[in-house]
Amino acid sequence: MKKPITIEVCCASADDAVRAFQAGADRIELNAALFAGGLTPSLGTLIEARKRTDFPIICMLRPRAGGFAYSQLEFESMLTDLRVLKNAGADGFAVGCLRPDGELDEYCLALLIEEAGGKEMVFHRAFDAMPGDPIETLKSLKRLGFRRVLTSGRKASAAEGLLLIKEMIAAQVIEILPAGGIRPQNIARLVSKTACDQVHFSFHKIEADHSMRFSPISFEGQTLKDDQVSVVDLEKLGEFVNQIRNL
Repeated sequence: MKKPITIEVCCASADDAVRAFQAGADRIELNAALFAGGLTPSLGTLIEARKRTDFPIICMLRPRAGGFAYSQLEFESMLTDLRVLKNAGADGFAVGCLRPDGELDEYCLALLIEEAGGKEMVFHRAFDAMPGDPIETLKSLKRLGFRRVLTSGRKASAAEGLLLIKEMIAAQVIEILPAGGIRPQNIARLVSKTACDQVHFSFHKIEADHSMRFSPISFEGQTLKDDQVSVVDLEKLGEFVNQIRNL
Protein backbone atom coordinates (compact mmCIF):
# COMPACT_ATOMS: atom_id res chain seq x y z
CA MET A 1 0.00 0.00 0.00
CA LYS A 2 1.34 3.43 -0.98
CA LYS A 3 2.41 5.59 1.96
CA PRO A 4 0.35 8.80 2.21
CA ILE A 5 2.16 12.08 1.72
CA THR A 6 2.55 14.19 4.85
CA ILE A 7 1.32 17.72 4.13
CA GLU A 8 2.91 20.61 6.03
CA VAL A 9 1.41 24.05 5.50
CA CYS A 10 3.30 27.26 6.21
CA CYS A 11 1.13 29.53 8.36
CA ALA A 12 1.51 33.12 9.58
CA SER A 13 -1.27 33.43 12.16
CA ALA A 14 -3.62 31.50 14.42
CA ASP A 15 -6.31 32.01 11.75
CA ASP A 16 -4.00 30.40 9.19
CA ALA A 17 -3.43 27.46 11.52
CA VAL A 18 -7.15 26.87 12.00
CA ARG A 19 -7.78 27.03 8.25
CA ALA A 20 -4.94 24.59 7.56
CA PHE A 21 -6.42 22.24 10.18
CA GLN A 22 -9.87 22.50 8.62
CA ALA A 23 -8.43 21.83 5.16
CA GLY A 24 -6.88 18.56 6.34
CA ALA A 25 -3.18 19.41 6.66
CA ASP A 26 -1.07 17.01 8.70
CA ARG A 27 1.30 19.55 10.24
CA ILE A 28 2.09 23.25 10.10
CA GLU A 29 5.09 25.49 10.36
CA LEU A 30 4.01 28.56 12.34
CA ASN A 31 5.66 31.87 11.49
CA ALA A 32 5.31 35.60 11.56
CA ALA A 33 6.08 37.86 8.57
CA LEU A 34 6.03 35.37 5.71
CA PHE A 35 6.82 38.29 3.37
CA ALA A 36 10.27 38.34 5.05
CA GLY A 37 10.75 34.60 4.65
CA GLY A 38 9.19 33.76 8.02
CA LEU A 39 10.14 34.93 11.50
CA THR A 40 9.50 33.65 15.03
CA PRO A 41 5.75 33.68 15.81
CA SER A 42 4.41 35.42 18.88
CA LEU A 43 3.63 33.45 22.01
CA GLY A 44 -0.01 34.45 21.73
CA THR A 45 -0.21 33.15 18.16
CA LEU A 46 1.03 29.73 19.23
CA ILE A 47 -1.22 29.57 22.30
CA GLU A 48 -4.36 30.38 20.30
CA ALA A 49 -3.39 28.03 17.45
CA ARG A 50 -2.67 25.24 19.94
CA LYS A 51 -6.08 25.67 21.60
CA ARG A 52 -7.92 25.24 18.32
CA THR A 53 -6.00 22.56 16.45
CA ASP A 54 -4.88 19.00 16.98
CA PHE A 55 -1.85 18.50 14.78
CA PRO A 56 1.90 19.07 15.19
CA ILE A 57 2.97 22.72 15.22
CA ILE A 58 6.56 23.45 14.24
CA CYS A 59 7.56 26.99 15.25
CA MET A 60 10.02 29.00 13.24
CA LEU A 61 12.93 30.36 15.29
CA ARG A 62 14.29 33.29 13.30
CA PRO A 63 14.81 36.62 15.08
CA ARG A 64 15.13 38.81 11.99
CA ALA A 65 15.11 38.85 8.21
CA GLY A 66 18.33 38.79 6.21
CA GLY A 67 21.02 36.14 6.51
CA PHE A 68 21.52 33.53 9.20
CA ALA A 69 24.70 34.60 11.02
CA TYR A 70 23.36 35.93 14.31
CA SER A 71 24.82 38.17 16.98
CA GLN A 72 25.16 36.87 20.54
CA LEU A 73 22.08 38.80 21.63
CA GLU A 74 20.04 37.56 18.67
CA PHE A 75 21.01 34.01 19.55
CA GLU A 76 20.09 34.52 23.20
CA SER A 77 16.72 35.77 21.98
CA MET A 78 16.30 32.56 19.98
CA LEU A 79 17.00 30.48 23.08
CA THR A 80 14.47 32.47 25.08
CA ASP A 81 11.84 32.14 22.35
CA LEU A 82 12.48 28.41 22.20
CA ARG A 83 11.94 28.02 25.94
CA VAL A 84 8.67 29.92 26.08
CA LEU A 85 7.26 28.40 22.88
CA LYS A 86 8.21 24.91 24.03
CA ASN A 87 6.39 25.46 27.30
CA ALA A 88 3.36 26.77 25.39
CA GLY A 89 2.97 23.59 23.37
CA ALA A 90 5.23 23.78 20.32
CA ASP A 91 5.95 20.32 18.93
CA GLY A 92 9.19 21.31 17.29
CA PHE A 93 11.28 24.11 15.85
CA ALA A 94 12.64 25.15 12.46
CA VAL A 95 16.04 26.77 12.84
CA GLY A 96 19.11 27.65 10.82
CA CYS A 97 22.31 29.21 12.16
CA LEU A 98 25.23 29.78 9.80
CA ARG A 99 28.70 31.20 10.22
CA PRO A 100 29.64 34.27 8.15
CA ASP A 101 31.25 31.91 5.61
CA GLY A 102 27.86 30.28 5.02
CA GLU A 103 28.63 26.98 6.73
CA LEU A 104 26.89 25.46 9.76
CA ASP A 105 27.28 27.18 13.11
CA GLU A 106 27.41 23.86 14.92
CA TYR A 107 28.00 25.41 18.33
CA CYS A 108 24.79 27.46 18.25
CA LEU A 109 22.78 24.66 16.65
CA ALA A 110 23.88 22.19 19.33
CA LEU A 111 22.77 24.59 22.07
CA LEU A 112 19.35 25.00 20.45
CA ILE A 113 18.90 21.25 20.13
CA GLU A 114 19.88 20.74 23.75
CA GLU A 115 17.42 23.41 24.88
CA ALA A 116 14.65 21.84 22.76
CA GLY A 117 14.81 18.77 24.99
CA GLY A 118 13.73 16.17 22.46
CA LYS A 119 11.32 18.29 20.42
CA GLU A 120 11.47 17.79 16.65
CA MET A 121 14.21 19.90 15.12
CA VAL A 122 14.07 20.99 11.50
CA PHE A 123 16.86 22.76 9.64
CA HIS A 124 15.09 25.30 7.45
CA ARG A 125 15.99 26.68 4.05
CA ALA A 126 19.19 28.27 5.29
CA PHE A 127 20.35 24.91 3.91
CA ASP A 128 19.69 26.22 0.40
CA ALA A 129 21.99 29.20 0.98
CA MET A 130 24.99 27.06 1.92
CA PRO A 131 27.97 26.60 -0.42
CA GLY A 132 29.23 23.23 0.85
CA ASP A 133 28.51 19.67 -0.24
CA PRO A 134 24.80 19.00 0.42
CA ILE A 135 25.13 15.32 1.37
CA GLU A 136 27.95 16.01 3.82
CA THR A 137 25.87 18.81 5.30
CA LEU A 138 22.97 16.38 5.78
CA LYS A 139 25.30 14.04 7.64
CA SER A 140 26.40 16.86 9.92
CA LEU A 141 22.81 17.84 10.63
CA LYS A 142 21.87 14.27 11.48
CA ARG A 143 24.86 14.01 13.81
CA LEU A 144 23.75 17.19 15.56
CA GLY A 145 20.29 15.75 16.14
CA PHE A 146 18.09 17.22 13.42
CA ARG A 147 15.15 15.15 12.22
CA ARG A 148 14.63 16.71 8.80
CA VAL A 149 15.74 19.39 6.38
CA LEU A 150 13.50 21.85 4.56
CA THR A 151 14.87 22.43 1.07
CA SER A 152 14.16 23.46 -2.50
CA GLY A 153 17.20 21.53 -3.67
CA ARG A 154 19.32 24.69 -3.60
CA LYS A 155 17.31 26.24 -6.40
CA ALA A 156 14.65 28.96 -6.42
CA SER A 157 11.90 26.33 -6.26
CA ALA A 158 11.51 22.63 -5.56
CA ALA A 159 10.54 22.07 -9.18
CA GLU A 160 13.90 23.50 -10.29
CA GLY A 161 15.82 21.67 -7.55
CA LEU A 162 14.15 18.34 -8.26
CA LEU A 163 17.33 16.42 -9.13
CA LEU A 164 19.15 17.31 -5.91
CA ILE A 165 16.02 16.62 -3.85
CA LYS A 166 15.84 13.19 -5.47
CA GLU A 167 19.53 12.56 -4.71
CA MET A 168 19.18 13.61 -1.07
CA ILE A 169 16.10 11.45 -0.50
CA ALA A 170 17.84 8.48 -2.12
CA ALA A 171 20.84 8.96 0.18
CA GLN A 172 18.58 8.21 3.19
CA VAL A 173 20.65 10.32 5.55
CA ILE A 174 17.85 12.36 7.11
CA GLU A 175 14.24 13.25 6.33
CA ILE A 176 13.95 15.60 3.34
CA LEU A 177 11.02 18.01 3.25
CA PRO A 178 10.70 19.57 -0.22
CA ALA A 179 9.56 23.21 -0.24
CA GLY A 180 9.47 26.24 -2.47
CA GLY A 181 6.87 27.00 -5.13
CA ILE A 182 4.98 23.72 -4.73
CA ARG A 183 1.63 24.07 -6.47
CA PRO A 184 -1.17 21.91 -7.94
CA GLN A 185 0.44 22.04 -11.38
CA ASN A 186 3.82 20.62 -10.28
CA ILE A 187 3.14 18.44 -7.23
CA ALA A 188 2.54 15.21 -9.17
CA ARG A 189 5.84 15.48 -11.02
CA LEU A 190 7.74 16.34 -7.84
CA VAL A 191 6.37 13.31 -6.00
CA SER A 192 6.87 10.89 -8.89
CA LYS A 193 10.41 12.04 -9.70
CA THR A 194 11.76 12.34 -6.15
CA ALA A 195 9.72 9.70 -4.26
CA CYS A 196 9.22 12.27 -1.50
CA ASP A 197 6.76 11.33 1.23
CA GLN A 198 6.20 14.85 2.62
CA VAL A 199 5.86 18.36 1.21
CA HIS A 200 5.83 21.91 2.59
CA PHE A 201 4.11 24.89 1.03
CA SER A 202 2.12 28.05 1.73
CA PHE A 203 -1.29 28.53 0.14
CA HIS A 204 -2.46 32.08 0.74
CA LYS A 205 -4.81 34.52 -0.91
CA ILE A 206 -5.04 38.30 -0.56
CA GLU A 207 -7.85 39.79 1.48
CA ALA A 208 -8.52 43.47 2.14
CA ASP A 209 -8.35 45.20 5.52
CA HIS A 210 -10.46 48.29 4.88
CA SER A 211 -9.44 50.07 8.08
CA MET A 212 -6.64 51.80 6.13
CA ARG A 213 -8.64 52.83 3.06
CA PHE A 214 -8.87 56.51 4.02
CA SER A 215 -5.39 56.77 5.54
CA PRO A 216 -2.91 59.39 4.24
CA ILE A 217 -0.03 57.34 5.67
CA SER A 218 1.55 54.07 4.63
CA PHE A 219 3.52 51.47 6.56
CA GLU A 220 4.85 49.70 3.48
CA GLY A 221 8.51 49.30 4.25
CA GLN A 222 11.60 49.18 2.12
CA THR A 223 12.35 45.73 0.78
CA LEU A 224 15.84 44.64 1.78
CA LYS A 225 18.08 42.30 -0.16
CA ASP A 226 18.79 38.85 1.28
CA ASP A 227 22.25 39.89 2.44
CA GLN A 228 21.04 43.07 4.15
CA VAL A 229 19.96 43.55 7.78
CA SER A 230 18.27 46.65 9.18
CA VAL A 231 19.88 47.67 12.49
CA VAL A 232 19.87 50.74 14.74
CA ASP A 233 22.61 53.20 13.73
CA LEU A 234 24.20 53.70 17.15
CA GLU A 235 26.39 56.68 16.21
CA LYS A 236 23.74 58.67 14.36
CA LEU A 237 21.06 57.78 16.92
CA GLY A 238 23.31 58.98 19.73
CA GLU A 239 23.88 62.27 17.91
CA PHE A 240 20.16 62.73 17.35
CA VAL A 241 19.32 61.93 20.97
CA ASN A 242 21.84 64.53 22.11
CA GLN A 243 20.38 67.06 19.71
CA ILE A 244 16.92 66.53 21.18
CA ARG A 245 18.23 66.71 24.75
CA ASN A 246 19.78 70.10 23.98
CA LEU A 247 16.65 71.71 22.56
